[in-house]
Amino acid sequence: MAVLPPKPLVCVRTVEIPKENEQAFFDWIESNRELRQRYGILMERILQPADGTGDWLIITMWESEEKFEKWLVAKEKPAVDASRGHALVKFGKIKRYDTQAGY
Repeated sequence: MAVLPPKPLVCVRTVEIPKENEQAFFDWIESNRELRQRYGILMERILQPADGTGDWLIITMWESEEKFEKWLVAKEKPAVDASRGHALVKFGKIKRYDTQAGY
């Protein structure tokens, strides 16, 4: 019997991004890309409401829940969370979603 690979985990959270901090926040996200890729992040998207009102969304996809859990306790993560870029915005809680279908 073949062993199936783990299903990707999708995380969604709201984020308040002040207009004056948008580019700096986007730059900060990009600056952490390689580090998070080492821990299994597959993609990250920052979505602005089409009507320009309300919170933005951050959607990330991870190789598996196990990989995401390892990121949460990574030795590098406290420095990322304490960095200036992280403080530029106000994050909501992370909601996890299991992948069931799609392409």
